[in-house]
Amino acid sequence: MSVGAFTCRQNTEEKMIQRSSLLPSLVPVERQVKITSRDNQALPVIPFVSASLVDKLENRILTHETTTAGLLEQAFHIKDEITSALLGMQNKSTDHLTKHLLEEHVRNIIEIVKHLSKDIEVLQEHIQIRDNINYGTSSAVKNLEMHQHSFLGDLRGRVARCDASISRLSADHKTIEDRLQNLSKEKQTAKVIIDSKIKDVEQQISQLLSRMDSTSIDQETKLKLMQKEGNEQLHLLDMNFKCMTENLRSQILSTRNWLEQEQERIEKELSQKIEELSLSIKENCKINERAVAEKFHQMSVRLGKIEDIQKTNMESLRMRRVMDKLNSRTTKIELLMNEELKEIKAELNSGRLKLSRLLSL
Repeated sequence: MSVGAFTCRQNTEEKMIQRSSLLPSLVPVERQVKITSRDNQALPVIPFVSASLVDKLENRILTHETTTAGLLEQAFHIKDEITSALLGMQNKSTDHLTKHLLEEHVRNIIEIVKHLSKDIEVLQEHIQIRDNINYGTSSAVKNLEMHQHSFLGDLRGRVARCDASISRLSADHKTIEDRLQNLSKEKQTAKVIIDSKIKDVEQQISQLLSRMDSTSIDQETKLKLMQKEGNEQLHLLDMNFKCMTENLRSQILSTRNWLEQEQERIEKELSQKIEELSLSIKENCKINERAVAEKFHQMSVRLGKIEDIQKTNMESLRMRRVMDKLNSRTTKIELLMNEELKEIKAELNSGRLKLSRLLSL
């Protein structure tokens, strides 16, 4: 019977050695899970725990449960064998040895059970950590979804504001184009008016020249008839008449040159203003295209546009004033020419009277 007890002890020791070979593999797993749990507490976004590790832990729990059940069954079986052997034993020395072996075996079983219970608690803690990690991942996913929804709403609001600013810019562009068309039309009308007035003045000047030529021819014929009696007076009258005609021609040429210079100056000013307006419009278009990215500069750009428009209006008013001045000067020139013609006619009449008096004497 002592040989059977010894063989039972050997079997138990072999099983303990097998168990010790299985148990060390749990220690690094426990450390790894604790490290990952600390990391997950620091960064609760995506836990560093795989599904294969959880499956391994569950499989180990099942294997530990089966091994504990098998070890308990073997322990109770060995205990029954030892008790039956003790009942049949009569020798005191063998009784003492079997009691000692039984106590050691029971201690080993108790230690194994305690260690297995500790391992089961550790595995339960690992499972609880796994559940907490899953809950953290789900809450993190929900937070990400809420953040994405808020971000999408913000983006939609920005897109709506951008569309509104683009529509405003297109409306401003249309108004500027309409104003440019109106300015070009006003320029064309002013040019037509100036050309018509210049033509009228030239016609009047040509009529005056033709009249003066006709009058000079008449006077020459009359003077040829009266040369014998009034050569000196006719010579004086002729000199006066030539001086008057030269003065008139010089004044007419000066007025014509002045009108041409004024026309060229006005055309240059209009072309420069149109070029400045086109450049300012191009610059404003570029500024308006940039204004989609620079929202806070829109008000300043629009104020600048309003100032440019006011300047263009002031320039158009100034051009109108210049045209009024030109009209007034042309009327004054016409009045002066009429007065000079009247004076020439009066001098001719006085010369005729003097000649008639001389002839009568």
